[in-house]
Amino acid sequence: MSEVRTADLGAGTDAPVVLPASGVGEGDDRSSEPMEPAEVPTGHPDGDVGVDEEPEVPMDLIPPDELGQSDEAPEGPEEPEEFEEDGEADPTAATDQADGTEAPEEPQEPDSPGTWTGNGPEPLDDAADDETGERTSAADPAGGGPAPEGAPLRDVFSKMRDSLTAPHASADGAGDRHATVDRPAFNAMEIPEENVRLYQYGTPLDRSDGGRVPLFDGPPSREQTAQGTLGDCGVIASMGAVAGHLPEAISNCVKENDDGTYEVTLHQVSKNRPGDLAPYEPTGAVTVLTVTPELVVPSLDPKNPAYAQVGTGGAAWPVILEKAFAGVDQTWEEGKAGQTSGYERLNLGTRAEHRAEMLAQLTGRPAYCDDVPSRYDMNGVNPNRQLLDSFREKLEAGSPILIGSRGAEANKPGIRSDLIAEHVYEVVEVDDRGNIRLRNPHNRNHPGTFTAGEFRANFANRYSTLA
Repeated sequence: MSEVRTADLGAGTDAPVVLPASGVGEGDDRSSEPMEPAEVPTGHPDGDVGVDEEPEVPMDLIPPDELGQSDEAPEGPEEPEEFEEDGEADPTAATDQADGTEAPEEPQEPDSPGTWTGNGPEPLDDAADDETGERTSAADPAGGGPAPEGAPLRDVFSKMRDSLTAPHASADGAGDRHATVDRPAFNAMEIPEENVRLYQYGTPLDRSDGGRVPLFDGPPSREQTAQGTLGDCGVIASMGAVAGHLPEAISNCVKENDDGTYEVTLHQVSKNRPGDLAPYEPTGAVTVLTVTPELVVPSLDPKNPAYAQVGTGGAAWPVILEKAFAGVDQTWEEGKAGQTSGYERLNLGTRAEHRAEMLAQLTGRPAYCDDVPSRYDMNGVNPNRQLLDSFREKLEAGSPILIGSRGAEANKPGIRSDLIAEHVYEVVEVDDRGNIRLRNPHNRNHPGTFTAGEFRANFANRYSTLA
């Protein structure tokens, strides 16, 4: 069998770029969101505590009369914090606890890869970590269902990936930024002995009649977005959620230039205080990207994009906006992009915090992450009722809600069979009976409805939304 080699292709590179062999498959949507505990101690975003603990004094240096004199009981181990994926829910809360009992804390959800049924090789997984920063297992969930879209990784990779994929906010006081996005780095697959390359840049927006796929086909809508072979479910879900609630934000964001290029304008955002739950707020400055029409295509199907798909009815804005997010790292401060850039960076997946930042960049409105309720509040309202009330309020206000599904975890029940593990979904409705409806960014195979208890059991305990 021919040896398969991998190589990175970037802007201005004629050499083929190679996708890792393990990544060729159905659109892996890694919502690379690590599941975080509900409350991580300040200053220890990775969940590690005890750095400032007082050193232990040897027993032989303690006066005998002081031994055993304390009236205080020894402290037990800290209760583990609740997981927040993009906001994962407690896997043990398998049913809606309308009877008032407190649901077990939920694990944080990781973003997961999706399945690819379109042309070309399967997409790479969009790996997901729990919000705690721990990587969940990629093994098939105990309860069956689609396999996770990305392979499990250790905590160290989760932290490294987090630093690479974060859509780094601009420095305070920074002015407008400008850049041209031509050919962001991407992954391809090459068989040197046969001179075969699976992915390359092409012009799939050009039509045989000499025209081009229009930028918009009516008002932007979430149904016009569909994930392709790239593991960027969080990016596609964020774009679709904004189009579904605030289509004018997309229309104002992407424009076509007379020279055949496109102009994408993203709001620069920053946090005014530390902490995962602190909102991203617009600074007043923008990043303006000139995006060329060339896109990554399968070599055997050059008329169709390999990554985000052309929208239903023929709308080009989803593929252009995805390319802009791939190339925006050109405007980051030197060294912040690390060794991964372009589409390769998007393929690493997103966390809840990253998706909140994208919501703010697209809309110019504050966005933040919030925890899925896991216990009774001070007014005695059970967590399921809190969840439904919060989701209804946000949806009625036109605020998108994005959350990732859990990954497979030891000693935990598997996720529901109609979900993809570690995959980002959009919450689109809470009906009169309290059932939650979700959208898959693949734009197909949407799961059935969930009760609040089922939702908390299958999803991370942190979600992203607009303020």
